[in-house]
Amino acid sequence: MNLRLASSHLAERFHHPMRFGRRWRGHELPLRLIQLAVFVVFAAIAVKLIATGVTLGTRAIAGLFS
Repeated sequence: MNLRLASSHLAERFHHPMRFGRRWRGHELPLRLIQLAVFVVFAAIAVKLIATGVTLGTRAIAGLFS
């Protein structure tokens, strides 16, 4: 079985930002702003979950020494 490397133009293709389809052309800025808002909301939820996990983990470790 012969293995071939992918051509370089395929490798470059995946590093570009995703584009919305033709249907949404001209509305890219509002869609990007909505995408940013959703990302910020998810980031805030993730930060809260991580902080809660760190707090619970710290309390559990402190409980082992008490």
